[in-house]
Parts: sequence; structure tokens; C-alpha cells
Amino acid sequence: MKIVQAEEQVDFARNKRLLNRYRFVEYEMLRILAGWLPATARMELKLAIGRLLWEDAQHVQHLYQRLREVQTPAFRDPNDPALSRLMAEAINAPSELDLLAGLCRVIKPALVKAYRWHIGETFANPDAPTLYAFKHILLDEEEHCRWANEALAAHPVGEWERYIADLLAAAGGITGNAPRAEAPEAPSCRTEFTAPTEAKRDERFTILDPHASKTQAEYDIAMKRLDEFENYSQEMLAAETVALVMYLSPMMPWEFTYNSARHCYDETRHCMLGIEWLTRHGYDYTKVPQNTHIYKWRSQYDAATQYCLLTMGNEKHAFPGRRKSLTAYKSAGDHLSAQFISYDMADERQHVAYGLRWLGQLIKAHGHQMSTDQFVEETTQRWEQEYRTGALPIHPKP
Repeated sequence: MKIVQAEEQVDFARNKRLLNRYRFVEYEMLRILAGWLPATARMELKLAIGRLLWEDAQHVQHLYQRLREVQTPAFRDPNDPALSRLMAEAINAPSELDLLAGLCRVIKPALVKAYRWHIGETFANPDAPTLYAFKHILLDEEEHCRWANEALAAHPVGEWERYIADLLAAAGGITGNAPRAEAPEAPSCRTEFTAPTEAKRDERFTILDPHASKTQAEYDIAMKRLDEFENYSQEMLAAETVALVMYLSPMMPWEFTYNSARHCYDETRHCMLGIEWLTRHGYDYTKVPQNTHIYKWRSQYDAATQYCLLTMGNEKHAFPGRRKSLTAYKSAGDHLSAQFISYDMADERQHVAYGLRWLGQLIKAHGHQMSTDQFVEETTQRWEQEYRTGALPIHPKP
């Protein structure tokens, strides 16, 4: 029998190891971006982060689907302390620009290089599903790199970015194949990340005083419409809450994180929907006062309570008002507003479904002993008392 020596470098065992490394890096980037979304001040970067983390979730999903075909369990620790240190440190950036520089100008280009190398070295026909996954992941990752080069053009390579590059080199690159450099010391600019309890906004915005007295004005259909789309332009607050819940819930199943990444991305798109509507009508969205106290109020509670307040409170109760608006806009011939509301309602139905699907597990994961029904009932009562009344109290810590 003639033995033909394989030229491909990536055999079955190595393929599994590499796929798991890629999955680990993509998943950790997703969690890092979720943690930083509320802590990022610049609105354009917030909107971009919402898209980046959702697309990174697609990459994890592609790799997860392939990994569960070749190994059980699909997700495994990469068993590489240097790679684990890289991703554990990447979140501790001193600023949002440094964070994105480390992720998008160091780690993502290295992922692109690794995927392209892997494509040329695996067994093309037996491993065709992996090649399919890489083809689609690369479309996003290469675009992410292009976006970062433009968005961060004025941000020079600094101490933090060099540190991330050195950590990557100490891990032998994304694949672990390269010669390993000595592990670097953390720079003085390193800032230990903590989950943000307040949502940041950049200097263009004013922050609404939630306790200021409100004057009642004549409220016609035009003012109601303007008010509605100004509120849409603030739906970053919902995205920030979902992102925080994701970050605080690493113990939840992958499918929860995957659904939550879409939920978060939807809310950033709803914010953009409001911004687009205001811009088309000649308004400056940065003049809309930001009620960031809503995020602060929700973030004082554990992640399960936050998620319930949002999904079973705000989102479940939004439909009567949305339907009324949709009818009014259709009657007035306002096709733009009607279309925007229609897409929003489709997303919100899905978000309520996410809440119904995941609250039971999230409640248990965050240490609550009560039944799901009792938890939802008590939390929605709190939503009625604290949110709907506009009180939004910040309770003293026990």
C-alpha cells in the first residue's frame, strides 16, 4: 500500500485546539466589549461597539457549531496561561480608545492572519465546514480592522497598545505557533476594570436631572411624535443594561450570551433609529438631555433583577403605546415613522421572548431562591413603583 505524506500542517487534533483558541479569543472580546459599552462616553463608539459585539457573537456561534461537531464539550479552556492572561488583561485599558486600539489594531488583525493561515493549512474537503466559518468570520473581522484604522486614526499607538501586542507575542500569537516572547510587566497606565454603575456620555450631551420639576405643555400629535423619537435616541440605556447583564453573567449558557448580544445590538440600532429620525427632521440629537439615571437605577440591582426590570417591565409594557403610535402615523401618511415603529416592535417581541426563555436560569444563577413567577411578579411591582412613577430611587447599600 502506497503511503502519501500529507502536506497540510493542521491535522484533526491540532484543528480542534486551534478552533478552541479562536473561539476563546472571540468570546472574551465579546464580553470585554459588553463590559465597556456603558463605560464608553463617545456615542459613535457606543453604537459601533453594539455592532462589533454582535458580530463577534456570530463568530463564536460559527466556531461553536463547528466545535460541537468535533469535540465534547464544545467549549474548553484553552489551557494556555499566556493566552488567558492576554484576554484577562485586555479589558483593563485606561480609556475607551486604548481599549479599541488593543482589540481592533492588535488582536483582530492577528485573528485575521491566523484564519488566513489556517485556511491554507487544513484539509480542505474533510474540513470544509471550518473553511465556510472562516470565510464568513473574515468578512467581519477585516471590516472591523478597517473601521478601527479610520475611527482611531487620530489615536497614536501608545503604551497600552504595545502592552497588548507584547502579551500576544508572549502567547505565541493567536495560534500559539510563533516563538514565545517574555511576558511583559503591566504598564502604569493599566486601570483595573470594574463593572460600571453609571452610563457615560460625551461632552456634547447634557444629563437630565430626574428630579427636576416638569412643566406641562400643550401636547399635540407632532410633539408626541418628536418626544417618541427623542426617547428612541436614548435607547442606548437599554443596550447598556443588557451589556451589563451579559458581563455579569459569564456562568450562563452560551445561547443566553448569543441572544443577549443580539438584544444589545438591537437596542443600539433603536438608538440609531431615533438619531436618524431626528437628523432627517432637522434636529440635533446631541441636544436631547440624557436620562442616564435610568441605567444607574437599574444597575444597583443584581443582573437577574435588571434583566427582569427591562424585559418584563419596559419591553413587555411598551406595545399598547407603540400600536397606538403606529396607527396614528399610518393615518397621517407618515411612512417613515410607521416603518421605524414596525421594526422596533418586531425586535421588542423577540426581546420579551428572550426574557421569558432565560429569566428562570438567570434567577438561579444569581442566587435567588424564589420561583420564576414570584420573582417576575415582585420585580414588575418594583418596576411599577419605582420606574413608572418616575421616582427611580437609589437605595442605600445594606
